[in-house]
This record gives sequence, structure tokens and C-alpha cells, in this order.
Amino acid sequence: MPRIQLKRGLKANLPSASMLAGEAHFTTDRGTLHVATGATTRLPVVPPIDDLTTIAAVDGAADFLILHDASASGQKEGKITVNAFKTALNIPASDLDEKAAIVSGGTSGYIWGTNGTDGVIRMNTSMAWTKDAGNAFVTLAVGDVDCGTF
Repeated sequence: MPRIQLKRGLKANLPSASMLAGEAHFTTDRGTLHVATGATTRLPVVPPIDDLTTIAAVDGAADFLILHDASASGQKEGKITVNAFKTALNIPASDLDEKAAIVSGGTSGYIWGTNGTDGVIRMNTSMAWTKDAGNAFVTLAVGDVDCGTF
């Protein structure tokens, strides 16, 4: 029975010249498929996301996210490190927890902060707040509210 056998080899050895348009190359070390579009150009075939395995832990500086760039022309899929993606969202690379900013582009921080006085929201002297031991909520305590005279 006739069969088609793809060119195969290590990703580092993928050809960069003398390719025929439509020629397919399979990388045996990475499990990726690349199709030549011309003598010196090729495009990677993007895997179906549902078929990928789940990563157990993330290394923000070394691991990549795959993004579909709707504004790009040609190959629209690209990569970005987890840390660079967090930076684009105004989340410091060292943060492993959610933070908030008061305005778009503002410095992100925790609502409570570290002790209730250095967070994104800070109480005036007429107010106080306490955080529950499980870090699930804060309770506001408001003193007398003087509405003035008429």
C-alpha cells in the first residue's frame, strides 16, 4: 500500500533554504509540524489546544503562553513568557496572587496591603477596618457621622 513519509529530524536542524512550497517537516524532539511556504520560509502548524497536556507548575521566566494576535498578518500565533504577559497586565512578575489598581495603568497592590494602612484602599482616622484571620473579608467600623446643622 502506498504511503507518505514526512521529512523528520531535530528542531535545531530544520531547513532554512532549498525548501519546496508545501513541503512538510516533522520535529522528532518537539513533536511539531512545519510546512514550507517558499524556498526559505516555513510556518509552524499550531496544535489543537484541547489535545495538549496540563502543565503542573509554571516557571514565569521560561514558560511561554501562546497567543493569537488578531492584528497581525501572516502567522498570527505568537509566544510570550508568563512574566512578560503579567507585565503587560501591570502585574509584577514576582506576584503569585491577584492584585488591584485604583485606575488603569496605576500601580497594582493588595486592597488591605500588609497591615491595613498601606494597601490600595486606606482608611481615614474616622474609620477603621479589621481583617478576618482567614483573609476572606474585612469589616469596616465607622465612627459618628456628623451631617452638620441647618
